Amino acid sequence: MNLHPATDNETRTFRSAAVTRDESDLTRASTGKWRYLVPSVRDIIFIFTFWTVLGGSLSNRPLSDPDIGWHIRTGELILSQHALPRVDPFSATMQGQRWFAWEWLYDIAIGILYRASGLNGVVWLCALIVALTFTLVLSQLMRRGTGLLLAIVLMLIAELVATIHLFARPHIVSWLLTLMWFAALERWERADAPPWLPWFFPVSILFWVNLHGGWLFALALFALYLIAAIVESLRTADLFAALVPGRRARAMAWVGVVSGLATLANPFGWNLHVHIYRYLTDRYLMNRISEFRSPDFHGWAPRCFVMILLLALIAFAGRERQIRTSHVLACLVAVYAGFLSSRNLPVSAMLLVLIIGPLLSDNMKALANRPGAARWLRGSLVRVVGFSARMEQQEQAIRGHLWPSVAIVVALVVCLNGGWLGSSRLLDAHFDSTKIPVAAAGFLKNESSHDPVFSTDSWGSYLIYRLYPSRLVVIDDRHDLYGSERVRDMLILTQGEPGWRNLLENWHIQTVLLPKGSTLASLLQELPRDWRETYGDDVAVIYEKR
Repeated sequence: MNLHPATDNETRTFRSAAVTRDESDLTRASTGKWRYLVPSVRDIIFIFTFWTVLGGSLSNRPLSDPDIGWHIRTGELILSQHALPRVDPFSATMQGQRWFAWEWLYDIAIGILYRASGLNGVVWLCALIVALTFTLVLSQLMRRGTGLLLAIVLMLIAELVATIHLFARPHIVSWLLTLMWFAALERWERADAPPWLPWFFPVSILFWVNLHGGWLFALALFALYLIAAIVESLRTADLFAALVPGRRARAMAWVGVVSGLATLANPFGWNLHVHIYRYLTDRYLMNRISEFRSPDFHGWAPRCFVMILLLALIAFAGRERQIRTSHVLACLVAVYAGFLSSRNLPVSAMLLVLIIGPLLSDNMKALANRPGAARWLRGSLVRVVGFSARMEQQEQAIRGHLWPSVAIVVALVVCLNGGWLGSSRLLDAHFDSTKIPVAAAGFLKNESSHDPVFSTDSWGSYLIYRLYPSRLVVIDDRHDLYGSERVRDMLILTQGEPGWRNLLENWHIQTVLLPKGSTLASLLQELPRDWRETYGDDVAVIYEKR
């Protein structure tokens, strides 16, 4: 064997390789040591969304719907009486009538938070649920094969759609639970389901049925995956291959039955199902309650939903993989639900981006490798795909979620301290006094009168929050309680239609609080012998009967 002295180039190569190995070892050690401290992209997204809703640019959204007012008072009522209200306690017109407070579990949660930290605590819970929801959207997009950058863009578009209904009301729990059901159904269909997964559905719906009525949509989604499993088993020519979807379909059928029976585990039993059915099939109410009507596509949130639909068309047109039957059915139902009702837009948008995300990502990769594509486009896509792949590797290496946990706890402590952190006030959740009659309600609260107050349905919910129990309302936005007949009368009264004066007498109305310049306020102004204005500002006016 002949030994030759190494050249300068060879020496530098050996040293460079040694340094690279040392740096790689240090990187691996550092990653193993600090992976529980370094925030992941999902952690950053969670903290960003959480703070945006709690104290940032979206902090005005959770309390922009006064409907949360009667939820807070219901929670306090349950906590004080240690029992659910079975009859209406808040209105003079429905006093003693049967009332289904089916969202009682959520009401208890916000009742506890409100007692401890006021409206800051209510918004804190909303921010937590919303942040968990959209972090789950991002996580599922990445898990299903969507590149990181594309996943973030799709998640942000879905979040913009959700702003149309981003209120601190129980429906936001249904956003999160619907996504969890979708993720569980996906794992089951991919034969990636742990043994406990079938039990997730009936156990989770036990809580869901007492939180919000969105469990109806979840059962419909479950039925779609069951139908897809049946279709797959029937159209598979290979008998042995058909056994897998057939077995899954039978298991899903049993789980679906058990989950349906689990919805009876509520304080009202099967009567709740009858009540919800009658409410949702009341065409008069559905055509007049704004959130149940079809969306107005002049707003930004519906426009973002249209953007998702355009991306879906692109994804399906250039797809590189076969689209599963369950995804086709889910997309059709999501699109229909979104066009049917504006309150469905957030969930529809989330389901659509989760389905089209992997398709769009495959299309981008295929276009990056297509020889006929423009060089600048291919180069840009190659860089985007490569960067996303590197970031995903780092994302998988980071295991801990320390910083989101710290953000949640610190924010809760700040809420419990009245929104103060040291000498700085970080949080001050409140109803918008330029849109909601905050000052007018304060005037009524200081009056010695205990007469019921008539107002619009949405403002009635705020008056429950401000005036109960000293004063009751004539009507509020619990439309399922009042029914179509009383809602029709309310519209006749507020819009000054024929018969409005008779309704004032029949309902024994002595005090009204109305938006300034509204039709009824203008009519009462023309009756100075019968009504006198006792309060007025830029938002609301109060008239009392002489």
